[in-house]
Amino acid sequence: MKKIMYLQLFAGGHNVSVVADGGFSAASASSTSDVQAQATVTLTLTPASTYELASVEVLNGGVTLDYDPDDGYSFKMGSADVVIVAKSKKNNLYKIVENCDVWVNGTKTSLQRNLQLVLGPNGAIIDVKGDGQAVTLSADIVAELVKAGTIVKV
Repeated sequence: MKKIMYLQLFAGGHNVSVVADGGFSAASASSTSDVQAQATVTLTLTPASTYELASVEVLNGGVTLDYDPDDGYSFKMGSADVVIVAKSKKNNLYKIVENCDVWVNGTKTSLQRNLQLVLGPNGAIIDVKGDGQAVTLSADIVAELVKAGTIVKV
């Protein structure tokens, strides 16, 4: 009987790097060096105060990210070094759809529409542009403005 040895099981592992912008208080991988093929690697991505996760992408290594609402991002290690890039954004940015005044405890806050219509050659609307604006009202008021369609989360 011929015996087959799978030498790949004994091969050295690879490295995992997580690169994140300044909007994170923590960005790391559960394993970072000598990670063996098929090992599960879990990412810890904790946005700093007033930030939220904007995107996570694989820059190098050819792995596929999995996302679970309870456990976050993870992947199965492949046969190459992996580089993950995490980007953040401010968590209070909104597109303001219409002008309005909001009164809170006798103080007026005016919200001005921050969208720009892009017209085509025949005058038809072909796009709406807007990067968002910080809205610093209470969470209850923001929720009501979102519900009314006055503001939209970026």
